[in-house]
Amino acid sequence: MEKRRQRAHDELDKLSFHIRGEIQKEGENYTLNVGNESGTGDVKCINFDDGLFFVEFDLKLTEDTYLPLSSENNQAIYFLYCFQGYSFYATQHNNHFVKLNELQTAIVKSGKDFAGGLVLKANSNIKLYLLRIDTDTYFIKHSENPTFIAQKLKSFLMDLRRKHNLVHLGQLNLEIADYVKKMSKARYVDTLSGLLYYEGLCILILASHIEQYRTETKGKVNSTKLIKREIQKIMDLANQIGEEPQIPYSVESLSKKSGLAAAKLQEGFKFLYQRTVADYVRNARLEMAEKLLRETDLNISEIVYSVGLTSRSYFCKIFKQKFNCNPKSYKNKNNVLIAKL
Repeated sequence: MEKRRQRAHDELDKLSFHIRGEIQKEGENYTLNVGNESGTGDVKCINFDDGLFFVEFDLKLTEDTYLPLSSENNQAIYFLYCFQGYSFYATQHNNHFVKLNELQTAIVKSGKDFAGGLVLKANSNIKLYLLRIDTDTYFIKHSENPTFIAQKLKSFLMDLRRKHNLVHLGQLNLEIADYVKKMSKARYVDTLSGLLYYEGLCILILASHIEQYRTETKGKVNSTKLIKREIQKIMDLANQIGEEPQIPYSVESLSKKSGLAAAKLQEGFKFLYQRTVADYVRNARLEMAEKLLRETDLNISEIVYSVGLTSRSYFCKIFKQKFNCNPKSYKNKNNVLIAKL
């Protein structure tokens, strides 16, 4: 654990040459805090394994800032996600700039023959998420008795390494946006269970990147006629549903609130979240219920009503369908885990 923290500290130390700030320890993690003439915000880095880093930028800088994408070894794969703000990927050789749009993914490769960097634009509230895998280091770490998942990931990374000058710009990804919102609530939790939860979200982000890349490279790209303003309205509705799932939502009430026709509302939820409006509301209630089971002493009946449902039997049925475990058993197992921690 201490080695992981030190590796994260070293990464932030390298970044501090480009983003001026002070490295501070917050709980079990280090953060590069920026609060001077160069801007405000922070950069958080977590090292999960040898060669696997997750970096979270939450900044507003006063000058355009270039961050080289490089690692100590010759090969690294970067999975990028722009949640908010203006940032660009710039190739090293021809100074070609590619804009990373909000909610867009990108996968790039760096090495001795091909490298580039990120440009964070001045006076922009930037929230950018970067997951880096130093492939040589990672492969060595998992060369002896690799797990099934490690073998699959190695095969995927090897395919990416073979590609010349890899820069893959992905489509809109709202699944990662949902993970990012959850991370913002857990980013300063320093309990062991909290750190495991945070790490789990990072792995889910990586999984979403991989699935999207495979889908897009096979030509299966989801499209919509919705314009950005309409997408933003649907995202705002989805955020409210996630924050307050107990409210009795309906397509009609959401349509009136957003000013979007019911058909367009359904299209938007299916495009962004691959769910109907009703299914999205139900899933939000289940996720809130899972959180209450995990973090509170409320009994099952209290949780049922607090998330906007009225039937305990119906709740138990749909909870088991989603989590493969009935609520009572889930709560008991979680209590046992907390006791062991």
